[in-house]
Amino acid sequence: MRLALDAMGGDTGPAAVVAGALHFAAAHPDVSLVLVGDESQVRGALPARLPANVRLHHASQVVGMEEHALAAVRAKRDASVRVCFELVKRREADAAVTAGHSGAAMAAALAVLGRLPGVERPALAALFPALGASGRCLLLDVGANAECRPSHLAQFAVLGAAYVRACHAVASPRVAVLSNGEEESKGTPLTKGALALLKQSDLDFRGYAEGKDLFSGAFDVLVTDGFTGNAVLKASEGVAAGLTGLLQQAVHQAHLPSRLGGLLLRPTLAALGRLVDASEVGGVPLLGIAGVGVIAHGRSSPRAISSALRVARRTVEADLEGTLASAVAAARGWLATRAVKGAKGKTPEGF
Repeated sequence: MRLALDAMGGDTGPAAVVAGALHFAAAHPDVSLVLVGDESQVRGALPARLPANVRLHHASQVVGMEEHALAAVRAKRDASVRVCFELVKRREADAAVTAGHSGAAMAAALAVLGRLPGVERPALAALFPALGASGRCLLLDVGANAECRPSHLAQFAVLGAAYVRACHAVASPRVAVLSNGEEESKGTPLTKGALALLKQSDLDFRGYAEGKDLFSGAFDVLVTDGFTGNAVLKASEGVAAGLTGLLQQAVHQAHLPSRLGGLLLRPTLAALGRLVDASEVGGVPLLGIAGVGVIAHGRSSPRAISSALRVARRTVEADLEGTLASAVAAARGWLATRAVKGAKGKTPEGF
């Protein structure tokens, strides 16, 4: 297996990305890593002798976080994020991973690889910790599509359910539409339209879900538009960080008996911290493209980069592209979509 990693992605440049890549390479000697980026800069973060399963692929350009995604991807043909997806297209890599400009990653994936046949809009999917046997809930979209139509949300449901079946061993994913209440009278024209479509599906569709249900364990897949999903994602990250800080503050300020109790709880709290730590998840897959792409946070630590590479490896091993294509094809009987040309056709509006 070969994974292409955008070595120039991330807020801190190549250092954290390369450190995470080396950690992953040492733990997975059967996987070949292609570090894509400016060779002079990437070399500075590498040891004198490269591991046997790591090689460099020079890319002379970088898409900055402040740049317009589509314009930059079009103008910078040798940008590291675009080159990663070019390697996938040429079958020189099985997946692309980046912690760079997420909009540029989406634009590059669509420009180079295109969409799976029948997919209107690819979506970014994020796993959240949840109660229950599976321990996770998938939310999509979390940022790829700020504005959506009901058919987009219905397709997200198909893609998300297929993903958790293939990569997280959930045999019959419970699917719901994220709304402002469980009652069908609530919601917006978008959620009501998606509700009507999904009632006709062969998915295990449970109707509306509220925000609290993201962590309740009652559902495996929740679908929403990218604007709402991204707000939920960022708010959840803030809550996790805030709770950790408040617990540490409370233990530090407590009296001695409470501090001793805190010491006894430290292993449990550490396990909880790992569960809600975004670096343990690493990256989110871009579902619906004709290939495998994983997008990590711009502030990714070396551990988060290593985790993102694990996500990419798991999706390739599960033949996610083929699984999603089959799921979308099987849903055409009930899913009303506009005509799309698929992987070799035009990309959605804005890309």
